[in-house]
Amino acid sequence: MTPPVTIRPFHSVASDRSAIAAIDAVFFASSNTKVFADEAARAAFRERWLGRYLQHVPASCFVALDQAGRAVGYICGSLQDPALDPLFADQPHLQLFAHVTPSYPAQLHINLAEEARGRGIGRELIEAFASHAAAAGAPGIHAVSSRGARNLRFYAASGFAEIASAAIGDKELVFLGRKLG
Repeated sequence: MTPPVTIRPFHSVASDRSAIAAIDAVFFASSNTKVFADEAARAAFRERWLGRYLQHVPASCFVALDQAGRAVGYICGSLQDPALDPLFADQPHLQLFAHVTPSYPAQLHINLAEEARGRGIGRELIEAFASHAAAAGAPGIHAVSSRGARNLRFYAASGFAEIASAAIGDKELVFLGRKLG
């Protein structure tokens, strides 16, 4: 039997340095980018894809803790339409989906430690975020991924559907949405 995890709001661990270190470890282990020019580039990457959520919208972040209290996954997001929110102005790909973000304004990023995958923890985190977004009145939630990415099946199993796609460089991005309420 797999040991259970507890899903907690980020604010409950925000002052725990070991929890932040574990979240960072999950973030970097799950990232497709593994090599950075220097520590400043690594820090900027963390800020762009994780740090801004923890700092600016911590109420929309949740953490999965194992029995020892170690973070084995997280979900961070924002309830504001990212195509309109100045916090995300440095992510031009979001403008490609500005025509659909009003229906799915709450955006999310989710990552799990390798040993936590395939246990339903990701779906628990999605449900925590979806409940939070629905309670705040968001009509839908979304994630953006790449065509052919391994996480597309996970999102489909979690109730997301492909709403739009757009080319950016040599990649095709997929906008995955899930209606709430």
